[in-house]
Amino acid sequence: MIVIIGGGLAGLSAAVQLGDADCVVLEREAEPGGLCRSRTVGEFTFDYTGHLLHLRDPEVMALVDQLLPGAFGEIERCAAIRSHGTLVPYPFQANTFGLPPEVIFECVNGFWKTLAGSNGSGPAPDADGDESFHDWTLRTFGEGIASHFMFPYNQKMWLRDLREVTADWVSWAVPKPRFEEVLKGALGLTNTGLGYNSVFRYPKRGGIGILPEAFAERVRTIRTGCGVVSVDLARRTVRTSTGETIDYEKLICTAPLASFLQKATGLPEGLADAARALDWVDVYCLNLGIARPKVLGQHWVYYPEPVYPFYRAGSPSEFSSTVAPPGTSSLYVEIAVRPTDRPDERKLADDALEGLCRAGVLNDRDEILARDLVRLSPAYVVFDRRRRRALPLLMETLHSMGVYPIGRFGGWTYSYMEAAIKDGLATGRLLSGAPEGPAPVLPPGARAS
Repeated sequence: MIVIIGGGLAGLSAAVQLGDADCVVLEREAEPGGLCRSRTVGEFTFDYTGHLLHLRDPEVMALVDQLLPGAFGEIERCAAIRSHGTLVPYPFQANTFGLPPEVIFECVNGFWKTLAGSNGSGPAPDADGDESFHDWTLRTFGEGIASHFMFPYNQKMWLRDLREVTADWVSWAVPKPRFEEVLKGALGLTNTGLGYNSVFRYPKRGGIGILPEAFAERVRTIRTGCGVVSVDLARRTVRTSTGETIDYEKLICTAPLASFLQKATGLPEGLADAARALDWVDVYCLNLGIARPKVLGQHWVYYPEPVYPFYRAGSPSEFSSTVAPPGTSSLYVEIAVRPTDRPDERKLADDALEGLCRAGVLNDRDEILARDLVRLSPAYVVFDRRRRRALPLLMETLHSMGVYPIGRFGGWTYSYMEAAIKDGLATGRLLSGAPEGPAPVLPPGARAS
């Protein structure tokens, strides 16, 4: 028996790859999908914050097209940063035109200085080892770009000194332009196509939840409303919230690694210290339905300045007209908090609404048709030196005990939907002994429970 803890994309894709093998997916929520679910509030459809599908891997592209043929539209990114009272196109480091002249000078001049001695061939190489995000940013972008965007934005998102955050997550997530692109962007020649998310897919109808639903339809056994209370790693048993004890031969864990380790017994002595090294941030997502079209005018906007309590806002109705009634807009607003923070949620939402008015997104005449606040916990894994030292030991030990942590939270990493699907397929293939090749997709309606 293979037990899969968590019915998000990683767990579901592992189960799809396992096909008819003896396995069960345990999902504590009433429906599978994890953070890739959608929710309905009045006439609006919201995702659990922005979930956009970026596909590059041929196997994953083929699988998604097989599961949901023609269901996704391909969209070219339209995103911006609000800085110094204006909007500049994303990414900031390559599009500073429109900012005050002294800010543009600081950004271009600082970037040029990072190239000294490199013959202008490009910015510094990817981070390695224990280099902090603070130091990597200065080395890669210079003081201007760092002080006007990179530092304040990431401070709001990570909620800690950026000298404590390592830079080993940035190689694919943060676009690093060439000098000619920085110069063009300073002169008003907008740079497009930079970064991993320049083009994305989103459902033509409905929210992103259609994706895990399609996976779940091809999984033989899913038990929803079935959380995991404890795991005995020595005896290889899982005890569930429904009172059942399940024996397993192999265990795939997509649930947050930190909480999994708290529930696990039979860990070797000393591993608890490594488990305590794992840190994260939570995110409040304020969903809003507004009785006015195109209130944001972008797919999403970054807000690095401290005058705004949120670090990002996005508009699902800009992805698809089907997630909001005609003539309206929908927004999601993201506010980071530490795991131990317990803010006044009404005040938090009211402060976000006030911030949206100051940013010119809303006005005091706007009618709010839907208002919904959810807390994502965890939302982002914190990359720091403690994690860097602890994670290899944790993974090696768990693998030796028949446990395979995967996905963003199981693998305790910085990830995205395609990577979660790839993790699941690779792990399912490993445990089933299947050769490389397409996953053995069961027909729709194969689910037994």
